[in-house]
Amino acid sequence: MSKYEVCIKGSNFRIKSDGKVKTKNFHAARSVEARDPSDAVQKVMAGLRTELRDSVSNTASNPPKVDVVEVTEVYYFQDNMVVENLENKMLPCKGFDWQELEEQEEVVSNPMRPIGGRPPSLRVRLRNKDIHYHSLLIHFTNGLYPVAIFFMLLYLVSGKDSFRHTYFYIITLATLSVPFSYITGILQWRKKFQGMMIEIFYTKIRYGVLMFLLGAGATIWNFFSPEILAQGSLLTAVFVILNLAILAPLVYLGHLGGIIVYEGVES
Repeated sequence: MSKYEVCIKGSNFRIKSDGKVKTKNFHAARSVEARDPSDAVQKVMAGLRTELRDSVSNTASNPPKVDVVEVTEVYYFQDNMVVENLENKMLPCKGFDWQELEEQEEVVSNPMRPIGGRPPSLRVRLRNKDIHYHSLLIHFTNGLYPVAIFFMLLYLVSGKDSFRHTYFYIITLATLSVPFSYITGILQWRKKFQGMMIEIFYTKIRYGVLMFLLGAGATIWNFFSPEILAQGSLLTAVFVILNLAILAPLVYLGHLGGIIVYEGVES
């Protein structure tokens, strides 16, 4: 067993204190012995849930969010953790560093306008290396596959070759975009969640591979047999089903991504 220090950030926690409920964020550091960083994170998450169980009063429609800030392997435990990702902030390995927030209804006049004014410009984000490449790239994949399938269906209904050609070009672009979306997703997972292998990430990785195999299969088949849609045979039906099957993992991956972004993850 190795020794690890883990820093966790909690957001939107409705905490009961002195008869009042207030919205707070926190940073917390913990020391644990674990098999690997993922196991360390899971142990710390479980411990934090136990510590906060009687204090948190969030509803299902307004859940708290927990993110991994940093995981560090150490030779021996200390009373404090120096968190490089928080500008070397020193956190005690017990308790919580709470930051109380103002109530949302008092500070948000327009729900479509970010708190604190305008969002950072693209130039600022580029300078701070704050570009979410996975979010940018995954929208190409998510959008291109359904559009390609739409043109395939248009060809089956109309018989116009222009729709069949358009289908091939678009599904080729969609399939070529998958590796870039997949790799940036892995990098973002390792950066933001320290490679924490819990069920939701394991599922996303598996379904991402499945989507790529289905899309690549349809693309390669059409490349070597461009008349497959025009044949009107049993193989044509199998080819159409193969294309439609792409939508299932595509939609489910989008659902899982929404959970991670808007609800947060737990071990």
